[in-house]
Amino acid sequence: MPDWAEHVRARLSSLQLSATRENEIVEELSQHLEDRWRELIAGGATPEEATQLTLAEFRGADVLAKYMAPLRQAHVAPSIAPGAPAGRGLTGLSQDLRYGARTLRKQPGFTLVAVLTMAIGIGATTAIFSVVNGILIKPLPFAESDRLIALVHQAPGVNQDELAASPAIYFTYRENNRTFESVALWFSNTASVTGAGDPEEVQRLESTHELLPLLRVTPLVGRTFFEADDQPGSPGTVILSYGYWHRRFGGAAAVVGKTLVVDGAPHEIIGVLPREFRFLQQPAEILTPARPNRALAFVPSIGGRGVARLKDGVTLEQASADVARMIPILINGFPIVPGLTRAGVERMKLGPNLRLLKDDFIGDLDEVLWVLFGTIGMLLLIACANVANLQLARTEVRGHELAIRTALGARWSRIASSLLVESTLLGFMGGIAGLGLTTIALPVLLSAAAQELPGMLEITIDPAVVAFTFAISLGTGLLFGLIPVVKYARPQVAAMLGGIGRSHSPSRGHHRARNSLVVMQVALAAVLLVGSGLMIRTFQSLRNVDTGFTDPDRIQTLHLSMSRDTVPEFDRVIRMQKEISDGLAAIAGVESAAFSSRSLPLIARGPTGPFSLESRPGAAPVEMEFRYASPSLFRTMGTRLVGGRDFQWTDYSSTRQVAIVSETFARREWGSPAAAIGKRMRRSEKNPWLEVVGVAGDVRYRGLERPAPDTVYLTSSEALAPFMSRDAYFLVRSERVGTAGFIDDLQRAIWSVNGSVPLGSVQTMGEVYRRSTARTSLTLVLLSITAAMALALGLIGIYGVISYMLTQRTREIGVRMALGARTAALKRMVLGQVLLLVAVGVALGLGGAAVLTRLMESLLFGVGPLDVFTYVTVSAILVVASALAAYLPVRRVTRIDPLQALRAE
Repeated sequence: MPDWAEHVRARLSSLQLSATRENEIVEELSQHLEDRWRELIAGGATPEEATQLTLAEFRGADVLAKYMAPLRQAHVAPSIAPGAPAGRGLTGLSQDLRYGARTLRKQPGFTLVAVLTMAIGIGATTAIFSVVNGILIKPLPFAESDRLIALVHQAPGVNQDELAASPAIYFTYRENNRTFESVALWFSNTASVTGAGDPEEVQRLESTHELLPLLRVTPLVGRTFFEADDQPGSPGTVILSYGYWHRRFGGAAAVVGKTLVVDGAPHEIIGVLPREFRFLQQPAEILTPARPNRALAFVPSIGGRGVARLKDGVTLEQASADVARMIPILINGFPIVPGLTRAGVERMKLGPNLRLLKDDFIGDLDEVLWVLFGTIGMLLLIACANVANLQLARTEVRGHELAIRTALGARWSRIASSLLVESTLLGFMGGIAGLGLTTIALPVLLSAAAQELPGMLEITIDPAVVAFTFAISLGTGLLFGLIPVVKYARPQVAAMLGGIGRSHSPSRGHHRARNSLVVMQVALAAVLLVGSGLMIRTFQSLRNVDTGFTDPDRIQTLHLSMSRDTVPEFDRVIRMQKEISDGLAAIAGVESAAFSSRSLPLIARGPTGPFSLESRPGAAPVEMEFRYASPSLFRTMGTRLVGGRDFQWTDYSSTRQVAIVSETFARREWGSPAAAIGKRMRRSEKNPWLEVVGVAGDVRYRGLERPAPDTVYLTSSEALAPFMSRDAYFLVRSERVGTAGFIDDLQRAIWSVNGSVPLGSVQTMGEVYRRSTARTSLTLVLLSITAAMALALGLIGIYGVISYMLTQRTREIGVRMALGARTAALKRMVLGQVLLLVAVGVALGLGGAAVLTRLMESLLFGVGPLDVFTYVTVSAILVVASALAAYLPVRRVTRIDPLQALRAE
């Protein structure tokens, strides 16, 4: 093969290029000549003939233009010309890819920085898209899941829009609907499993027999529930989850027909659920029949969850109209819940609030995910801007090469194609690296967000995620590649580049594109920093909320359940709860112990009911949450008792009914806590009067973001207590919380009273508190990481632009210094230009933030989307950080030797 480099050097000698530039062009043109030589051989020429033809073309009259003519078909960004064979275009593309890969390989520093920058942007975007895809885009893992709806109701008369279902609703809709293929009722709770080994508390899903067929789920082993299993008083049956089947029974195939003791009653195992079955946030380990009892069904009693499958072709609006039609049937068909009148039920204005089952499980999580996805998208744009700036600088340095290609006859489309292929290669390499980062980051993200993500939805890197990565890799490669293409691939620009010499300095137009990219980076970083700042302010506001309890990490909580099968007599339940409370309080290091019904603070709202006030005769009842509490509850929680006294054990056996109310309610109704003492209230005319003996500080039961509800605390001797307080949360205040052996001491104290009661939901109030802020904390962390990465990329972009600008202006600066300009003045000049760009970017970013942050208003607490402090702080951070990033390369101004600068070109 001829030595092409020798011939090329001879033809380029007249251009008086620098040694470095000449070597680069010699390498490129040598490759083109070699490709042409191989092309001629492929066309049938001998090696000698191909050499002569190639050199003849290269040495001919108007040599460069004539030489480039045949190369138009193959060597400079090849494409398929009209009428050309398809194979020629494919060959050209292959050569273009090899050329692009070789070019990138020659500049490993640039390639590495560009790929890593794109990997960060693409990897972060892909990770969040994986979550968005798994939760918002994928359907539920059930057949025809778009026909599954949640039976949710609203009662605007009492300001309720999230009323669940009940046995009365289940019976009414099952028997009278016109739009449902099937209706099911389900409950999520815990159960005690006893028998071999220590008792344990397991998650349980109670459902009517329609649920599994409605979901189109068939047991892996055994059968589903029959209608007979769902009848009150029928023998107990249970279906195991796949995981519990393996954990408890080792996956034995003969498990069907065995007995499992659930809540003190024997249950026959009739089946095992499939491995992939998911229905709850925390996967249920056993499934038992709900057995709703028509004789005990009331209106508007709730507590369960309803699900229905729409008939084929029925819309959600049609189903809502059908439910609205059935509500009068519901009210007239079942007795009113004790303590409430029919007039009270009618004032509730009960109506449908149906939604897709998926929407019911997801809740408002979609708002968080779309906000995160949007912010990550901004980070990707910043990464693209950074790489585009690098490409601009690199393409400008390659100006001689582009000028020579134009002189050789290269068309604009061919040069543009060549540059785009290089950018696309960078995009794909960044996408591959980003996908690798996603495989590492996604499990970490899912672990951190486990409490906030629906457990029934699977989040994986599936083909849709890979396709998304491929698409954004292609899109970003084209995006950051188009800017240098538009600016430098045009023939007139390339011709201008060819004329750059000693007397020519880069024009304003050469810097405009890079400056625009810097402004865009600063603007996007400003938007992300404002969003992050607002979440930080939200988190601070949540941390400053008075929860109503103190020292949460010193409060150990646990859930105990005493079923009717285990302890039939309710009086005995009360005695055992008191004995357990006394036993816990007697443990060394325990300051106090108490128990309460329903739920712990910050977890969920409690049952509500209308209470009539003796001080307001004839007035409408007030709606209040009610909870059953033991003595010392407020002391154990650290809740202030602002008036009156605490409960005493004698209150539980006395004929005199007493109550404790929350502070805000007492002040609103009676003016002060002291004035509330001695006042009376009751559920209905059928219930005895309750005398207020104490006023407790407000406790936030519905979460930190929701105000403390009006609450009345009752003793377990109140008429409805036998139906509501068999489950209790015990709270223990001690310095020993979290130490070795403390839980064992608690367990021994409990089992000394009843050895069949398992400990469930063992956690500290500190853990409950942190879980209540988990969504805000997760959003804050992700936004902060994104904003920090955006700021870092933006500062890197500023540093790179200033460094390159100073390199290009070395001669200009040398002239200024030779004429007596001071370095301080030169520094101020350059920094002033940078800060002007930053100021424009900040202004645009703050304006964009003022619009875009309104989309995250539902995520904020205690701060508005236009918080002045946040905007001012972000502006200061960006200006100061940008000035520092620019100052580092500007320092080089003092080191420029005017004589060397004047000789630079």
